[in-house]
Amino acid sequence: MARDTHDREDLLAEATGLPVRGVIQMPDGNEVVVGFRDDGSPSWFFAADPVFQFDPSFQLRRIFCDGTRYAVAGGQILRLEQTASGGRLQLTKHPLNSEQTQQMLQRWEDRIRPLQAAMQNKTHRWQGTSVPIAEIEPRVLQWLADCPSPPTIAKVSRLPRRRSS
Repeated sequence: MARDTHDREDLLAEATGLPVRGVIQMPDGNEVVVGFRDDGSPSWFFAADPVFQFDPSFQLRRIFCDGTRYAVAGGQILRLEQTASGGRLQLTKHPLNSEQTQQMLQRWEDRIRPLQAAMQNKTHRWQGTSVPIAEIEPRVLQWLADCPSPPTIAKVSRLPRRRSS
């Protein structure tokens, strides 16, 4: 997972959009960074790749996996391909078929289940947090308990805009 300590430190220091965040060391030495936005939507970083982002309703909304970006639309995962054409960047969306979608959801399950087991068995260790461990750990455990398996796919990649008062 986090092969470079510098990457982990950057996420802890600079991921200000995720005010509640921390690094979890797994029993095998791999690290997972989890962060929550103000609305409760988490991002899970298994090193720099893969990354899974959810909305506040436990729906998968964005993925970065094997160097490729993915978004969602209408409850379907889309592979995003950026190409240069005539000096301009163009983003092309390629819907995943059913098998590819299941493989992507399985990647999530393969990463999150060992983390869930380590936390339940208390074989993990927090390496750093933006808030006290007593605040972030129950939040992570509750989110893991509440998230469906496999997670549903959101209708849109963007989070709802916050209304200003």
